[in-house]
Amino acid sequence: MHINNISLLIVIKNIGKSILCLLWFCFNCSFCFAQNASGKLSGKITDAGNNQTLNAANIVAKSIKKGTQSITDGTYILSLPVGTYTISYSYTGYQQKDIKEVEIKAGETTYLQIALEKASSQMSGVVITSTVKREAVSAIYNKQKVSAAASDGISIEAIRKTPDANVGQIMKRVTGVNVQDNRFVVVRGLGDQYNQTMLNGVLMTSTESNRNAFALDLIPAAVLDNIIVNKTATPDMPGNFAGGIVQINTKEFPATDFISVLLGTGFSDQTLGKPFYGDKRAGLELLAFGSKDRDLPKNFPTKASRLGNIRDLNVLEQQRYLRTLTNNLAPIAYGNSKPNEGVQIGYGKTIKFSNARQIGIVAAITQRKTELFEEEIIARDAVSDVKRGGTKTNRQIEGLRYYSENKRYRYSADFGGVLNIAYRFGNNKITLKNLYTQISNNTFTERPVMRLDNRYGNNLEGPSIYGITYFPEQKKIINTILSGEHRVGKDNDTRIEWNLNATINNSNTPDIRNFVFTKDSNSVLRISSEVSDAEKALEIISRVWSRDKDYIFGGAFNITSPFTLFKNKQLFKAGMLFQNRIRKTSAVIISYQGISGTIDNILAPESLYGGPNISPLTDISTSNGTYDAGSSLLAAYESLENKIANKLRIIWGIRAEKYQQYVNVFNPFFYTNFRDFDVDIQGLAAKTSFNFLPSVNFVYALKKSINIRPAYSKTVARPELKDLAAFPRYDYRTYVISQGNPGLRTTTIQNFDLKFEIFPSAGEIISVAAFYKKLKDPIEYARLFSQEQRVSPLNVGDAYVQGVEAEIRKKIDFLTFAPWLKNVTVFGNGTLLKSKVSTQILNDLFYPSIEEHTLTGQPGYIINAGINISAFKNTFEATFSYNRTGDYIYQLGAASRYFILANGEKVLQIPHSRVNPRDLMDVTVSKDFFKNKCRLKLNVSNLLNSKYIVYQDINENGKLDEPIIVDITKPELVNSYISGVDNTTSSIKAQRTYSLSVSYTF
Repeated sequence: MHINNISLLIVIKNIGKSILCLLWFCFNCSFCFAQNASGKLSGKITDAGNNQTLNAANIVAKSIKKGTQSITDGTYILSLPVGTYTISYSYTGYQQKDIKEVEIKAGETTYLQIALEKASSQMSGVVITSTVKREAVSAIYNKQKVSAAASDGISIEAIRKTPDANVGQIMKRVTGVNVQDNRFVVVRGLGDQYNQTMLNGVLMTSTESNRNAFALDLIPAAVLDNIIVNKTATPDMPGNFAGGIVQINTKEFPATDFISVLLGTGFSDQTLGKPFYGDKRAGLELLAFGSKDRDLPKNFPTKASRLGNIRDLNVLEQQRYLRTLTNNLAPIAYGNSKPNEGVQIGYGKTIKFSNARQIGIVAAITQRKTELFEEEIIARDAVSDVKRGGTKTNRQIEGLRYYSENKRYRYSADFGGVLNIAYRFGNNKITLKNLYTQISNNTFTERPVMRLDNRYGNNLEGPSIYGITYFPEQKKIINTILSGEHRVGKDNDTRIEWNLNATINNSNTPDIRNFVFTKDSNSVLRISSEVSDAEKALEIISRVWSRDKDYIFGGAFNITSPFTLFKNKQLFKAGMLFQNRIRKTSAVIISYQGISGTIDNILAPESLYGGPNISPLTDISTSNGTYDAGSSLLAAYESLENKIANKLRIIWGIRAEKYQQYVNVFNPFFYTNFRDFDVDIQGLAAKTSFNFLPSVNFVYALKKSINIRPAYSKTVARPELKDLAAFPRYDYRTYVISQGNPGLRTTTIQNFDLKFEIFPSAGEIISVAAFYKKLKDPIEYARLFSQEQRVSPLNVGDAYVQGVEAEIRKKIDFLTFAPWLKNVTVFGNGTLLKSKVSTQILNDLFYPSIEEHTLTGQPGYIINAGINISAFKNTFEATFSYNRTGDYIYQLGAASRYFILANGEKVLQIPHSRVNPRDLMDVTVSKDFFKNKCRLKLNVSNLLNSKYIVYQDINENGKLDEPIIVDITKPELVNSYISGVDNTTSSIKAQRTYSLSVSYTF
């Protein structure tokens, strides 16, 4: 790797100073806390058969015979002198469990969640023994074991062993899950539009303007309690999914009172020490507050303002308003790239009162800054003579529509906070959970080498083409959930749950500047191409201010009540949910033409009107980015959980959903003497659907530790609001236009599942599952037939997805010849997948037919594996993890546009874009100090230095062959190439990322 040596030495020196200061502080704090000669044991006790909490269970420290009992919700707390104990857990009618090696530390609280098994006549008097470490990991698996639906999850114990900073990275460890861009989840190979995210029991909406997905990197790992991925439906779950529902739960009552501080730093080996450029930063950009200089001035004339279009003003007025903008395109040099940095501060406390009343407080503040330099080559739609049967000597390319060599500088910062307050009194619990996150991404992309096709005129076909893009992006999410849980009835066994929730989700892209120039030998830039529509302007000559505002509010009510039938305990559950969403989207697009100058003055107002022959600028935002939209969901369900002969559980019922959505694309205009603008509707989509969604899950306990789970359910996948909005949007990362489709239909899915799972001992699992899904009208993104540069969603008829997945987490202490192996745990999960979209006529003007292919986003396999090693009384841990996802279609090519080969074979002129498999390996090493209060963690990501590649399989052999290298010395875009077979739509140079953090918990 190439890193500036001086910069690296400075980084190491600064890191060393920071760590030494924190360690010194930790040592002094540790000494002070050591004066406290006692600690606490806390946790929750549940029934291993149904995960219900146990009241009045006994907890005893055997050596000193000191104990306590759990309260109504199963929680307990026991004060003990410092030392190591065997703790006994018992409850009438259940098997006693003894947990060895429970260490009580001065001033600390040790947390243990225990699941007790019901006693049988054959097992009377038997005591189960386990260890602290196994029980800590087993909690999530016991929840999975007794869950009504087939699921997979990851516990807080496993989370703290990973290098991951947010939920998006953590999800890579879950069976059957593929994470795209470290943010978006694909479950069982089904694209993000087929998956949903729930935060603390509340359904979250899309955070993205260009895809139907929730960005999981918004949620810091520090506040997590657990993550569960449900893969089969039950009536109490949202019906809008096919792959899975990701349930993210944050902490309520902290197991320990704590104040934690984490300082982190890191770098990428192809970024650190290299010159870094970008847009002007705000003073608080480090905290994700964007620069106000980028905002469109409040009184700037637009079509939605009383002043009207700026092009309709006189020259002096135009110049006056233009001077209020930032008109310098020259990037700012920030010197060499700096190390990444991050801070997390956490606070947790449980305050106890008389009569088992408690207040729990969990708060966290996170801040993170990263700098990343990437080098990328984009060559879109090149088809070589190798495919057409030509000879190597010709080396001709046809169809190349876009080529650029990009240097991308991304400065990212995020700042957020979590505040959870919970109050427990008697048989009641009220919680208020708040999440605030804001993210600022400031990306500058330089395209010093470019080629464009003749859609823009001959002026942009020459070799001296230069492009720059400034893409500032600011996101903000505010989420508040007020919820309650109440236990009523004779034995307090009826549970009532409710919540009210509100979310504000804002996305703002202020002053995107995307320009393509011709450049002469004196570095004079010229905008010589004239644009006639928004699409071309967005691609080559535009400034854009756009804003999405989502307001979501909703609520839910659920009741769960047991009853007895045939001497077995049964469960009845019912509830209802509502969620309303309002979206307001606006955009202003300004395009320039016929100007020239240097990079620092080409946009100056004087340049625009310095001569009599210069054309005026144009505001072309009509019907291009302005729309109102909304949706309303009303749902109700009933379900029964029947237990038959102590071995079989049947969870069945029905869910009914009424869903309404509308999208109104409009052009604002003013009537004379009217204060507010009226709208000229350019596109309207309004849909109402009623869905009845039955489901049934069987859980057969072949043995106490073995489950067999057959399941059936009907679910749906509804189009996102932006997918219905019929206007062009430009993706400044991939340089492709996308457009909504108001004719989209809801996808319906029939789901069939069968899962076999074994829980050998605490914290261990072996599972195998098979599934089959039949999809009607699945939604895929495709290049349009008559407009190849546009991507649009469409229904592609019928498809199926089938697969097999397996997971194992097992200690290898059964190898008695090597006792040290008891500290080694191997884990792994894998999924084999097959899907097919059938050949069929679509009767769509822009996409008349579809050829047989695998479903978009569906890889052939997903592999996650790793090994965890602990030593020195569990104060040292090393984890090696590996991930590989098979080749999958990223985007469909254009249908009905073919080359006819010499042998008569018909092949797509624009092949599908596919993501090449990557081997990703991460290593994490951590060491605890000062009685486990201080932790030093080192992480290396992408150890194998695997490159990200999106390609087009020109020779259709099912894999990436040698990439085509374009001969950029030729002036024409349809030209020759140097070597290669397959085309690379995107190829990003690989780099490893190193991070180091030190944390201390008081």
